[in-house]
This record gives sequence, C-alpha cells and structure tokens, in this order.
Amino acid sequence: MNTLSNQLAQISQLTQTIISQTNDPLYIVTDQGNGLLQVQPTQLAKSIETLVEHYLYEIKEEFPIHGFHPYVSIFVNNALDCSLRSAIEHQRSLKKSNSLYQMGVDYEVMLDLIIRMKTFVMQILEVTGTFEFKDLINKAHRTANKNHEGMMRYIDSLFEHYSRLVVIRLDLYEDGPIMSLNDIEKKYWQAKHDFKHLLNNAKMNSLFDDKFGYIWSLEYGPERGYHYHLVLFFDGSQVKNDVYRAWEIGEYWQWVITNGRGSYWNCNDNKAGYHHLGIGMIHYSDVEKINNLKQAAAYLIKVDHYVRMLTQDNGRTFGRGEILPPRTGTVGRPRAA
Repeated sequence: MNTLSNQLAQISQLTQTIISQTNDPLYIVTDQGNGLLQVQPTQLAKSIETLVEHYLYEIKEEFPIHGFHPYVSIFVNNALDCSLRSAIEHQRSLKKSNSLYQMGVDYEVMLDLIIRMKTFVMQILEVTGTFEFKDLINKAHRTANKNHEGMMRYIDSLFEHYSRLVVIRLDLYEDGPIMSLNDIEKKYWQAKHDFKHLLNNAKMNSLFDDKFGYIWSLEYGPERGYHYHLVLFFDGSQVKNDVYRAWEIGEYWQWVITNGRGSYWNCNDNKAGYHHLGIGMIHYSDVEKINNLKQAAAYLIKVDHYVRMLTQDNGRTFGRGEILPPRTGTVGRPRAA
C-alpha cells in the first residue's frame, strides 16, 4: 500500500478517536498576564493537524475519481469545509519557537485555528451520531469482512488441492499521459478492455497452461494512471522458474495485449525488496509464506475498503477465481512431497 493509502487507514482511525474522545479540549489556553496567552495543543489536535497539513490536498489529488470510506470521507470533507489546512499554514507562518501568543499581535491567528478545529470536530460528531451514518459504517464493514473471508478461503482452497504452487505477481500498467477527466474515462475503458483481452487469451495461450488460480485488483493514480495488480497461481510441479514465467507474461501484456502502450513490473524479479515474502514457489506446509501471501492479498481488499474507485459502469475493481470444493477421498490432485 502506498504512503497516501496508508494515511487513509490512519484518517479512519483518527476519526474514530475523535468520536470516542468527545471531551478532548483540543487546545489548552492559559492566561500568562499582560495579554500573553500560552496555547498547548492536545495529542488529538496534533494528530489532526499533522494529517491535514501533510496529506489533505494530496489525497484529493491522488484519488480524483474515488469514493472514500465513511470515516475518511467525513474527515476530508469537513477539513476542507472548515479550511483547516490554510488556518494551520497561517499559524505555522508565525514560526513560533514557543507556545506563547500576544493578544492584538498574533493570538488572533491561533484563535482562528482553534475555532476552525473545534468546528471541524463538532461537525464530525454531529454527522457520525446519526442513524444514517452508522448504517453506512455497518454496510462498509460487512462488505469488507465478506471480501476478506472470501479471499482467505480461496487461497486456502488452492493449497488444499495442490501441494506446491508458484505464485507470480505482476503490476500491469496502461501508460500514457492523463491530461483531463476525459482522458481518465478513455484510459479506464482501455484498461478494462486490455485486461479482459488478457484473461480471455489466457484460456488458450500456452503461457497459462499450468495456471490454477488468480487474484486481481484495479487501481488509479495520477502519476501512473490505471494499473492492475495481478497474482497468478501456477502448478509448482510444472513451472520451475517463476521469474522467467512472470517476465514472459509481462512481455506478453506489453507487446501483444497493449501493442506497446503498456508496461509492467515483475515483482518476482525483485524478491529482495519484500520483508515478508509471499511469492515464488510455495509448499502447502510453508505456513509463513502462505501467511505472507494472505497479507499481500488482504492489501487488495484493504485499499478498496478505504478508497473505492468509482466507474461509470459501476465495474468491479478486484476479483478472484472460484473457491475450490473441499478435498474428499480421492477427489483432487494428490499431494506431492
């Protein structure tokens, strides 16, 4: 998950903290006499300031065609409505080395931030207390739990049937500049068409002969546009060189499917960059690697939980193969050592 996507999870958690700490004063103001006031932000206020100052506008830019999780949405929308970032930047421009402010000199700048911050929190508490908002939260959590459980069951079913699986991960890109909202729409339909073309061709292309399963997700970012995260599961008794097979599929995407318009990133050729490796050859008894694989798969669900790409056709942004039935008796491929 990239830096901004991580911040979405933190914003969600921070919104819940705001809701649970209704008595937090945000700022403690102490009169020092002679019009001098000391202002000390609480930890909650500091956390809000940090997220707003460093990530608010960047999040709006990074996710221009997305819908946020209700906790994230209420935070972002109210921060914008209260002009929190400009108030924070104005206060930062004072370049205070201490927490002391003089009335009639610079305290009014700090007071403006205090008022806006308290309005921001008050509006969050007002909206999140409604039945409608609580219903949105319940629906979001039910959907996320259902998707997560389905993904974990799918991975378990693959390793129940096959003793060794080669797991390949590729990031498939639709390259080219995106200059307007019209470009975003055109690129979406192009990416969707190309990926469907890849999945259809996989049914008859020898590169995919030993494929037993797949997981995919579609994301969008302003720098690289649309891109697919694709995880493929191959028969470990047939595919020995995961790096080379991933390279072949990546080249196929770039030069056959997209006719040179696209590009790819071969994650299997960069295993050293993973602290928790869950790709390559995985034996059904290797609990650690399987758990790492599940964490990587959960990432696909987590991103979609906090920020969901909105499409005109309400199209899916992630998918997987069908969960295999339980092995009973001699049904299924026998496990190899």
